[in-house]
Amino acid sequence: MGSGGAAIIAIILSISSYLLRRWIVGTVEVDGISRVGRKAEIWGKVILFLFAIASIVVMVIEDRLKGATLKWLMIIAIILAGGFQTFVDWKYRKGSKEYLASLVVLALGVALAFFLL
Repeated sequence: MGSGGAAIIAIILSISSYLLRRWIVGTVEVDGISRVGRKAEIWGKVILFLFAIASIVVMVIEDRLKGATLKWLMIIAIILAGGFQTFVDWKYRKGSKEYLASLVVLALGVALAFFLL
C-alpha cells in the first residue's frame, strides 16, 4: 500500500484515539496534565520527531525506504510514539484512565501497520 497506507493508518489512529478517549475518559482533556508533564511531553515529542526525520533521511540516502523497510520503520515509529504517549498519560495524568486509550491505539496502530503495509 505504501505511503497512501501510512496516511490511512494515521487517519484511523487519530479518529480511534479521539473516540476511545471520549468513551474511556468521558471527555477529551486538554489541561489535565501538570506543567512538568507538559514539558516532558513536548520535549519527548520533539526528540521522537527528530529521530523519525533522521531515520527517514538515512533511509532515503541509502535508497532503502521501500517494502518491508518502510513497514518496520512505521511499526517502530508507532511503538515509540504510542509508548511514549501512554507513559506520559500514565505518569502525569494521575487519576485518569487516558493511558488505556493510548495503549489501545498503540496496539491498533501496530496491527494496522503490520497488516496494511
